[in-house]
Amino acid sequence: MKTDNAPRLKEEVVRDNPQKARRGIFLGSALAIATGCLCCITPLALVLFGLASISTAVSVDNTLSGKYIWVFRSVGLLLLAAALVVYFRRRGICTLDAARRQRNRILNAALLALLFAIGGYLAFEYVLLGYWGRAVGLPWVPEHWAMVWSGILLGAGVLVLLATRWIRRAHNETPPAVAGAPKKSVAHGDVISKSNAEN
Repeated sequence: MKTDNAPRLKEEVVRDNPQKARRGIFLGSALAIATGCLCCITPLALVLFGLASISTAVSVDNTLSGKYIWVFRSVGLLLLAAALVVYFRRRGICTLDAARRQRNRILNAALLALLFAIGGYLAFEYVLLGYWGRAVGLPWVPEHWAMVWSGILLGAGVLVLLATRWIRRAHNETPPAVAGAPKKSVAHGDVISKSNAEN
């Protein structure tokens, strides 16, 4: 009978630096924002670099933002999803079983990435580019509804970020109780063994 002596690989979730993890989420969101805003960045860049007149840039903007804006938004969302997949695979979540075990972590990271991506997209596309385009002579107007909604979504993202940081810190500061472990005296801070504590 043939036996398999190859060691079984265990899936481990990589516990990396939280700042590095947040940076990965922000980079994925920034990539989605930049891709989704290419329809308005392109005519603005044409004017800024002197490659097109205002009327040509407006025509390019009408074409890209009118007919093809859904293409840019879809590609941005696909890039965000791909960035999240790469983010989790680098942290050891590679199978469905690992994803089930780490579902809270996946949901928190995906929610955080979506809040920052959508809020950042609204702020960049409809507010910042509106002011920037108007400054170079394009007939763009910043949207006031986008200011409100981007503020709400980015504020919610900050709240989720702070809540997950607080929960992680509370979880790390509370070690699990170990049977037979020495107890600390509250009054003096000395270690009292289990037998002395009973006397």
